[in-house]
Formats: sequence, C-alpha cells, structure tokens
Amino acid sequence: METTEKQGDLLDKEKRLLHYDILRILAAYLIVMLHLSVQYINKAPDSVEGYLQWQQAVKFSAASRVGVPLFVMLSGAFLLHSDKEVSLSAIFKKYLPKLIIIFVCWSFFYSLAEQNFFYHVPQWGFSRSWQAVEWKVFWPYFIQGHYHMWYLYMLAGLYLITPLLKHIAAQASRTQLIYFVLMCVLVTAVTKMNEVLWHLKIVDMFLEKLSLGFFLGYIGYFLAGFLFRQHRFGWKLSLVVFALALEAFRFTYQETWRMNPMFGFREPSLIYFSNYSPTIFFMSFGVFLLFAKLDFLKPPKPIQQGIACLPQYLLTVYLLHPFIIDWCRRLDWLFPTVQANSLPINGVIVFAVSLGVSIILVQLYRLPVRLIRLVFRTPKC
Repeated sequence: METTEKQGDLLDKEKRLLHYDILRILAAYLIVMLHLSVQYINKAPDSVEGYLQWQQAVKFSAASRVGVPLFVMLSGAFLLHSDKEVSLSAIFKKYLPKLIIIFVCWSFFYSLAEQNFFYHVPQWGFSRSWQAVEWKVFWPYFIQGHYHMWYLYMLAGLYLITPLLKHIAAQASRTQLIYFVLMCVLVTAVTKMNEVLWHLKIVDMFLEKLSLGFFLGYIGYFLAGFLFRQHRFGWKLSLVVFALALEAFRFTYQETWRMNPMFGFREPSLIYFSNYSPTIFFMSFGVFLLFAKLDFLKPPKPIQQGIACLPQYLLTVYLLHPFIIDWCRRLDWLFPTVQANSLPINGVIVFAVSLGVSIILVQLYRLPVRLIRLVFRTPKC
C-alpha cells in the first residue's frame, strides 16, 4: 500500500511539473536552431531576395536566442527551490565532479572531431587516424572545450554559489527578488551595451566605482527561474512581462535589420543577440513565465509519459548536436540555407537525430551499470 501511494505521489508530481519538461524540450530545440542559424545570418546576402530571406532568418534566430537562458532559469527553478537540498558537500562531492567528468569526456571527443578523426577512421583505420592527431593543437583545444561547452564552465560557476543563493532565495520576499533580478538585468545589460555599442568612459567609471560585479552574468537568469516558479504572478503583472517580451522580440529583429541595411554590411552586427542583451533577458522571462502558468496542462497519459522520459536525454542532446549538425551537412540531410523557412525544419531534423543518438548512448552507458548492480545485488531474505 505504501509503495502504491509513493508511485501515485510521483505521478502527481510528474503531472504538476509536466509544463517544465515541455519547456526543457523546447529550450533544447531552440539551441539546436540557434547554432544552425549561423549559416543563415552570418553572411551578407548578395541580392534583394537574399536580403528578404536574411531578414526572415534573423527573426527565427532572434527567437532561438532564449534557449540557453531558459535552461539556466530551469536550473535555478529547481536547485534553489526549498525541496532541493544543495549543501556545500554536495557541490564538491556530487555536482562539480559530475560536471568535470562530462567536460573531460566530451572535450576529448570534440578535440578529436576537430581534426576530422572520426571522418578519417573509416578511410584510414583507427591506428593511422590516431597517429595523425596533432597533439600540440589537441591539448589547448581540449582545455578550452568546443564552442558550445562554455555552458559547462558557466554552470560550474553557478554551482559554486548555489548554497549561498539558496539562503537569499529562501529569505527574500517576492519584491526583493524582483529587485535583485532587475539589478542583474540592469548591470549586465549596461556593461554589455557600453562594451560593444556606447563606448562611454563615464559609464565605465561609474561601473568600476560602484563595484556591482556580483550582479553580472547569468545569476539574474538563475534567480529569475526560482522567482517565477516559487511566486505566483497575477495576470496584470504577467501581462506586463509578456508585453515586454513581445516588444523585446520586435525590437531585437527590427533593430538588427536597421543596423544591417541591404548591401551595407559584410558581417552583420548582432549586438542584441547576446544573452547579456536586455532584450534577451525580457524575452526569456516572458517565455518562462508563460510556461510557469501552464501547470494546468493534462494531456493523455501516454503523452505525459513520453514527455516525462525525454528530459533525461537533453543534456546529451546539447553536448552532441554540433557534431550531428556537421554530419548532417556532410551527408546532405539538411535543406538549403537560401530559404529562411528551412531553418526551423532543419532544426527539427538535427534535434530528432541528436535525440535518437542520445537515447542510444545513454542506454549503452546504463547497460553495464545495470548489469553490475544485478550481479552484486544482495538477495532478499
């Protein structure tokens, strides 16, 4: 009877948090689309038709920029919640060691991939391909990690301050948390905009003297995730957030168009596409708050089970998808980039392939673990 009750409680919890599982899946897809969009928007079009397609691709790319912030907000929503115990001991014995192992394994993989190791193995064989690796190039690349693995470094930094942030989150009122998040948006956005756009020495002077570095970076997203999950927002305040998000999206793509007129650039200026841009902050807040309010969703049970099982594979999808993008291009599985509407379709293709391969990889990893547990399982008396 007790076991049945526990299973029922778990099912209720899964139903209650299903909206966050859907948000995780959406965020992973958006990150895939973001990295695919580079080929669509980073080259100046050479015709009027090409420029119109470029403008449409900028819209898709702008929408995809919320993917990483949503993942950071989801981490904050759960790690900072009161039902999650995150002690200093757990950070250094569980979270950071796991992150280091993931980084080492995947950075080794991508350091080989960068030198076309996996492409050469079928042609040359493993031994010759291994001998062809340039180790002087390999090790600096390994330490830095592939371009998308900056996320693991950033996540490690957030882990280090999570025990302190949990105390802030537990004691602060909703008003104080909103103030904290807005301070993060303000300090981060002003610092970023002055660095890449304004170049005002007086702003640099004030920022240096105020010493508000604690509010810089992704900490605002991290705490915002907790804020939107923990505190109920009425519809009036929610509508303000949604309106800001929509206006931020419109401003992002229209201002990008304005800064990059037809035949007026070689490489586009994408200042407002940064995760530190105020527009990306507000777009991310709007999307997260929308899904936080979808806790009433109750699709059929098979769909619930399907959605609930996917998030466990999404970190692998994130780590794997740049490699899948490269191979899909080599195999000519993707639609041409001349039409902007192919971007979300290519995103679906790469996401689906990445998810399928990730499921296989995770199951292959779990199989020996299960066998070891089966062999050494203590029989019940």
